[in-house]
Amino acid sequence: MSRRSVTKLASLLALVAIVIIGVYYVPFTMFSVQPKPEQAPQKIYDYYIIVEEDTKEVLMYVPITVNVGDELVSDQNKRYKIVKIEENQAYARFVEDLNLELYKKDG
Repeated sequence: MSRRSVTKLASLLALVAIVIIGVYYVPFTMFSVQPKPEQAPQKIYDYYIIVEEDTKEVLMYVPITVNVGDELVSDQNKRYKIVKIEENQAYARFVEDLNLELYKKDG
């Protein structure tokens, strides 16, 4: 082997060694998915006022804890989904009108 080819081989081996060491020592936390920070626990109230998100019309008062994602059916057979809660006021977004005749059994 010539001296020039030995030098190239040594350079190539050094480069490979640097790459392997670099990959081995790269902190894997750099590539991990970071979890969402946990939300502060919701304060519990004696009752909640559920209002329509756009019109601010009061839909109902409930003596239970409500959470984002909960659903309700109004006295006018309209289905809503809770989208936001501020203190003891929950905001509900209209989802659909329900036809309860479809759920009645004959006889």
